[in-house]
Amino acid sequence: MKKKILPIPLILLVPIVMLVVVIVAGIYRFSLSDEEILAKFPSSQITYDPIVDTVFDLKTTNPWTIKVPETNAYAFINRVDNAKALAFGRYDSGVERGVITVDTKKLSTVIMGEASFFVAPMWVSNQGSGVFYYLGLFKFDQKRSRVVLVDQLLLGDRVQIQTLDVTPPADGQFTGAGFIGFTQHSSKQSFAEAPSEKVLMSFSFDTQSIGKE
Repeated sequence: MKKKILPIPLILLVPIVMLVVVIVAGIYRFSLSDEEILAKFPSSQITYDPIVDTVFDLKTTNPWTIKVPETNAYAFINRVDNAKALAFGRYDSGVERGVITVDTKKLSTVIMGEASFFVAPMWVSNQGSGVFYYLGLFKFDQKRSRVVLVDQLLLGDRVQIQTLDVTPPADGQFTGAGFIGFTQHSSKQSFAEAPSEKVLMSFSFDTQSIGKE
């Protein structure tokens, strides 16, 4: 009995149909949030990041991610010191490695539109002697299910932060403001001494950036 030979156009159609099915399935998967998937498949187990849950009271499947300023490295925040209200994460860019620390006690939550943003001091320490302090603007990226660093404002090297006051935007607005108070080393001081020069810096922020006023 002779085998039936499929016409060439039909043979070519089979992989095309399979490719279309895979693309449609992929689009459908990424159009759903983790909560929707859990509702459709209640037996599925979704693991939420415990650090994000502790600090922000948010359910995310990915860790708190910070792009280290002035580098191409990223740090995943994976430790919390509840007694000191600090969160930590290590980074390694190959050339440079160190730790990013976020002061969660001074963290402020701001709602802009339908998105949640957060303002908090953070600092970067590496193999060198400097410890650079920033005021970070973070965002809860719902589509990627993670908290990310949007932008940062450099405060200085080895400063000591005293106060942080954040004024959220008015309803329907997308620009907030605030003041941060800290002490820095004067031109007459060495970095071995505690900083004594007082600074009160005003700043503003929106959904994409934070900067000095």
